[in-house]
Amino acid sequence: MAVGAAFAGQNALAQLNNKALEQRFPVKPDQTGELQLGLNALGYQKNNEYFNDIAEGYTLFGYHLNPRLIYFASPNVRIDVGVQVQKDFGTNKYSMVQPTFTIRYEKDGKALLFGNLEGNVNHGYIEPLYDFERVITNRLENGLQFLLDKPGVKLDAWMDWQRYIRRMDPFQEEIAGGASAELRLYETPVSLDFPENKPETETYIGLPLQFTAQHRGGQIDDTELPLVTLLNVAAGLVLRRTYNRRVLKALHFQPYVVGWKDFSNEKNLPFTQGGGIYLNAGVDTKYQNVMLSYWRGSGYYAELGGKLFQSVSTNFKSPGYTDKTRQLLILRLMHDIKLMEGLMLTLRLEPYYDLDNPALEFSNSLHLNFNSDFFLARLKKR
Repeated sequence: MAVGAAFAGQNALAQLNNKALEQRFPVKPDQTGELQLGLNALGYQKNNEYFNDIAEGYTLFGYHLNPRLIYFASPNVRIDVGVQVQKDFGTNKYSMVQPTFTIRYEKDGKALLFGNLEGNVNHGYIEPLYDFERVITNRLENGLQFLLDKPGVKLDAWMDWQRYIRRMDPFQEEIAGGASAELRLYETPVSLDFPENKPETETYIGLPLQFTAQHRGGQIDDTELPLVTLLNVAAGLVLRRTYNRRVLKALHFQPYVVGWKDFSNEKNLPFTQGGGIYLNAGVDTKYQNVMLSYWRGSGYYAELGGKLFQSVSTNFKSPGYTDKTRQLLILRLMHDIKLMEGLMLTLRLEPYYDLDNPALEFSNSLHLNFNSDFFLARLKKR
């Protein structure tokens, strides 16, 4: 069995099931010495029908393409080299063309990645800490990542070096990072004598702990901008009941407590700290997954987080606008369709209601995610 199989479910039971949109780089001991051509293509259409003063309304429509060469250097090492291309429909040029490189070492449930990370939705964050749209708008993360997958705990610790500076550059270096972990408190045991005899219902209880950090600064830049250090944290509980039935597949409840604090020497944001509660209840069926979420935030801010949850406006039409107390009720209708091996279609409709400023707005999205590898040659070592 491949060592990398253990990491197939590295994204523990996060707030939303984004498994259909993940892109993983597992080692495969049985393919040691092989050179392969890998291809990931993500087509996206996301329409935000927002008319509020906090978050802008807009449409994202286009695709990401990542062809790459893959070399399985040893049972524990995988190397990927390729190019990432982004095309937004309605433009004449590519929005992004970047080389990609990842070297991964993996052994005994632990993995170290250098280069391009298993980023965005792969981290498993809740939306107040990490915006789902970053799978489109910030697809590449570059730096270091450590993954741990053990029976009682999963951990994703990462650092994304977003902006590099040289001596006398007129801007600051920018770094983001964090960790997303989940401790397994209880899971319905499976008979070791007859593991194929799974029970009709299974219960899972987990303790997710998450944080993100952002830093802007540097010692060799030529700017008077102050150092910026921001920290966002979340802790919660995952309660999930899985059913082996024809229609009903699962019931789940996930409450979270969220907080943030500005540790900068010079405070320039409207709020210096804040927090919120985030409640999620859902039902998964054969035909449709439905989740109802409630958010109550007070003075909340997150540079990497979803824009709707924040108390500080990111809307260019209302600069400086703040709404200290935010209460949102969000309904999520989600469906993943496996079109063929390696090709997933994800459909979502997410209306929300602002309880303090009564208004009903929504977003809808469609994603096509293709992942496949093709054998090229088996290389012999000299």
